[in-house]
Amino acid sequence: MKKIFKCFTCFAAAVGCGFLSGCVSSCEKTVNYCDYITERRENIYLYEDDEISVKIYCSKKETPFAADGYLGDMCPLTEVFVTFSKSCDAINLSVENYTAEMSYSAVDRNFYASFTAEDFETDEIAVNLEYGGNSHIYTVQSVKYSGVMSCDEALSCVIDYDSELFTEKTANGIFDGEIFVRLIYDEDCYYYVGVCGKDKKISAFLLDGV
Repeated sequence: MKKIFKCFTCFAAAVGCGFLSGCVSSCEKTVNYCDYITERRENIYLYEDDEISVKIYCSKKETPFAADGYLGDMCPLTEVFVTFSKSCDAINLSVENYTAEMSYSAVDRNFYASFTAEDFETDEIAVNLEYGGNSHIYTVQSVKYSGVMSCDEALSCVIDYDSELFTEKTANGIFDGEIFVRLIYDEDCYYYVGVCGKDKKISAFLLDGV
């Protein structure tokens, strides 16, 4: 059973999406709602121990990003987050062909870097971090496991669950808004799906990833 939580109305219901091929067909109706996705977080890579957390988000995202209900140009985006249990002054990052000095966010208490790159589409990646006068290599692993849906399949299940929302925002074969689909990992995989109208109001859903 697929669990879908409609966040903004504060209730939850368990619904059956049927086979995934049935979910995908929802995106193949008169309006292809998948064409209105302006953020796709398709993969997350993670390494954690007692001293450090290294997390990588791989997405395709509207640039510049704005939750305003309008479609913009999409580009691939890779974001790297590094969090230490103890203080660290500076970090130099090297992953694949990208190198940079990471920026520190005092609000989030982590180091951050981003660059234009497609999903690595592999189970693990070697990340080289230079700090404290030494070079350290961490192997980050994809959090996706067998059975985890794609972004399109997650959207299809939300369409099946709340078809009225999409019908209300569709006229003359055009969807009046934009959609965000983000893979989330918290011990298991989940999907956040946000449906944003031009009034900037967002209807939010949280799905079990499998």
